[in-house]
Amino acid sequence: MQLARAELFRLLGDDDRLRLLALCSEDELTVGELAALLGESQPQVTKKSQGLREVGLVSTRRDGNRTLLRSQPSTDAVVEAALEEGRLLCSKDGSLSKVASIVAQREELSKKFFELAPEPEPILASHELVRWLPVFAPLLPGRELAVDLGTGDGSLLPILSGLYHRVIGVDRSASRLARCSARLAAWGLPNVRLREGDVDDSGVLAEVDQRGGADLVVMARVLRYAARPQDVIATATRLLHPGAHVAIVDLVAHDDESMREHGHVWLGFEPAKLRTWLEAAGLDVITVAPMPGNDVPPHQIAVGRKPARAPSSTLA
Repeated sequence: MQLARAELFRLLGDDDRLRLLALCSEDELTVGELAALLGESQPQVTKKSQGLREVGLVSTRRDGNRTLLRSQPSTDAVVEAALEEGRLLCSKDGSLSKVASIVAQREELSKKFFELAPEPEPILASHELVRWLPVFAPLLPGRELAVDLGTGDGSLLPILSGLYHRVIGVDRSASRLARCSARLAAWGLPNVRLREGDVDDSGVLAEVDQRGGADLVVMARVLRYAARPQDVIATATRLLHPGAHVAIVDLVAHDDESMREHGHVWLGFEPAKLRTWLEAAGLDVITVAPMPGNDVPPHQIAVGRKPARAPSSTLA
């Protein structure tokens, strides 16, 4: 939309709008997060962002009852100058430096939930079909190492143990890992190792790198708890060797706000959003498809492959 210059100057002549525009260029932020950063009420943030949204300088996205705002790229010199001025204002009042910590706070509820929540009973470990999995192992393109990020109760470990020579289960919750360790002993899975940490833990990265990279990284029901899911995917990609795969299982976008009580930061994801994040991480998208079953809300699976060879650059 072509905006009259006078109207553009009017919109960008307000310090609060400049600050809002600058903060939304740092990250996609909820109205509540912006209110905390700006020291305003949520209705005030919504009102002050309205003009920016109407002219396309800021986009909005719904996640259940929450509205998230994000500044849109612009090559307009006036907008670029306004954005730079907004950043200066936010640097002076300290709000710019607080964005990362505000975003990180999204995970606080999920961390508390997993420390206190009772563990579900193991299902897969006693399943008759699990012991037949080694029959299919030779069909895999690579089966040296699998990494289960956010392993939780370890439900996937018996499956991965039967398909890969080595398996590393990673979780940031010490209490969950302790319960998982007890199950590993009961299940008798000698090729599985547990590690406490996050996806970007340097120790995890170093161990996987020493083994030549992973053939498979699984993130089952993980992204919904992450402050920035796209960063989790990008970091997980670093664990792969060329030609290896990332497999994601998570909810399709839904409106069940009760899931927040279970620590969910995000109410599922649009398939197109998962595809975009896989591509942004440099992965070839193999599939983004619904999972079979009667889960409500439904789950989906997204699989990406790290290119076997990085594209050669062309010198100018």
